[in-house]
Amino acid sequence: MKKEKKKKDKIDWRRTFRNNFYMLGMIRKSAPGILWTSTFRAVFSSVTNFLTYTYLLMYALNALQRREKLSDIIMTLVFILAFNIANLLITYFLSVYVELNIPKVDAYIQNTIHKKAAAVELSCFENAEFYDTYVKANGEAINRAFSVLNSVLDILWSVINVCSVAVLMVTINPLFILLAFVPLIGTMLIGKRRNRVSYEYSMKRQETERQKDYVRRTFYLSDFSKEMRMTEMYRVMFARMRESIAELKAIAKKYGYKMMWFRYLFEDIIFDVAVTGVSMIASAYMTLVTGSMLVGDCVMIINNITSMSYTIDYMGGSLLRMDEHSLYIDNLRSFLEYEIKIPEIESAPAVPPFESLCLKALGFTYDGKDSAVLKNIDISVKKGERIALVGHNGAGKSTLVKLLLRFYDPTEGDILINGKSIKDYRLSSYRGLFGTVFQDYALFAATVEENVMLKSNLSEEEREKVTDALKKSGIYGKIQSLPRAQQNMVSKEFDDEGAVFSGGEAQKISIARIFALDREIVIMDEPTSALDPIAEHEMYKNMFAACEGKTVIFISHRLSSATMADRVYLLENGCVAEHGTHSDLLKLNGKYAEMWHKQADAYLDESEVSV
Repeated sequence: MKKEKKKKDKIDWRRTFRNNFYMLGMIRKSAPGILWTSTFRAVFSSVTNFLTYTYLLMYALNALQRREKLSDIIMTLVFILAFNIANLLITYFLSVYVELNIPKVDAYIQNTIHKKAAAVELSCFENAEFYDTYVKANGEAINRAFSVLNSVLDILWSVINVCSVAVLMVTINPLFILLAFVPLIGTMLIGKRRNRVSYEYSMKRQETERQKDYVRRTFYLSDFSKEMRMTEMYRVMFARMRESIAELKAIAKKYGYKMMWFRYLFEDIIFDVAVTGVSMIASAYMTLVTGSMLVGDCVMIINNITSMSYTIDYMGGSLLRMDEHSLYIDNLRSFLEYEIKIPEIESAPAVPPFESLCLKALGFTYDGKDSAVLKNIDISVKKGERIALVGHNGAGKSTLVKLLLRFYDPTEGDILINGKSIKDYRLSSYRGLFGTVFQDYALFAATVEENVMLKSNLSEEEREKVTDALKKSGIYGKIQSLPRAQQNMVSKEFDDEGAVFSGGEAQKISIARIFALDREIVIMDEPTSALDPIAEHEMYKNMFAACEGKTVIFISHRLSSATMADRVYLLENGCVAEHGTHSDLLKLNGKYAEMWHKQADAYLDESEVSV
């Protein structure tokens, strides 16, 4: 166990530098000027710091002791003053330049992450470990990029200062240089462990803070507002909040003493005792007793030995911070370098005009699960057909839709378009065949028309399509009552006048997408679940009228809609239990007929109760 712990604590410097330069590469790609200007600023600043705080006092005292010309001393002072003024101007203008270009870096990194997030398969976001990696990568990326840059610049600044002071010390007494390097030895010995403790502390806090943030959201998001007021769920959330706070306290207690030892006690002991005290005694003895050191040299040693030690230690700390950065960059790289299982291959051919869709011996098992969700599914769909998928919850209907849209690839069998595997076609072209409405539809914080067309910068023709689609979905009157009609924002996320819709209204907006988007195949996964039976029947009539000549595959928990289908497939336990027309399945008097009669009886009972 101890060997494993030592191996974990050991720094892989090769990977550390590779990760840090990877992040610098992202800055260079997005705003190359930041690297060059920041490097120049660090070099100029370090030279100025050496001349002002190290060389100037030593030179002035020694020059007076040696009785050099006053004019020479003044000229040296003027030169260093000019250097300081130049440094102030350069620092100001280059800092402004960097600040103005930070948004470029932010945009580039965020775009890179979001493009990857959009490209990876759906299963990634249903995987808790992958999702956690994504959250950590996204949360740290931009801040970590400039932390890496600052660490590299700190090392460069430190190297120039240390080398400059070291040259002076060598001319006085080389033994002081050895003394100045004592803290670095201590830092490198324990610093790697300090970084691991800091990283573990940060990760533990991040996980618990996310839990605490979820509880906080339940108290103000409308999704939870009714249950929080009508039940005692708020007590459960209070308990969760208390647990999160207790967890944060426990984490702070667990790591706090270690952090205190690493950051304070160690530095105080090393710097105050081993460096400052010894150097002051030694330099005073050489100046006052042996006379082997000039006054200016003595002052320089006393002033700079501790400063140099801090700088050396800081340089070592910066190297170790690069190791710390590397731990975070690992999250980013593991996310960005994830090998996409369902990639967009630009060279693959586009899908030809749709004629047929065939599922052959299709089977699917989710990662980490033992049992298959779908088994030996055979379904054929021709252009213009209406296919209904019915069955109890958990039968595999929604999973089947995910496979059709290629959010997943089947673990057995294949899906064919016009007799050819969908894997042979360009992914975007294949998905472009489909118009979809999901049961767990989403409305975005964008305008109503952008939510319908799912794009921005709409043309007048597209706006007319939106108007027509809203009318067909039965929500046009509501939209017209808004201050800016279909150009009104949805939700109050970015606009105080944003519209907030009921479940049924929001579902009608999502259904309007089917009417507005011209796609060859329409898939509807329980699109009318928030509507009453009468509104549902009217909606299906409108949708089928709008989809005349198109292929429609729909899932519905109300079998009344299945009467409009050309063929019905009943799924049970991941298999096709029955299939045929609505009338054929009723004549079969099997499971479909049993479900149909139960629902019919339920509607009849409801009707009698209402009368």
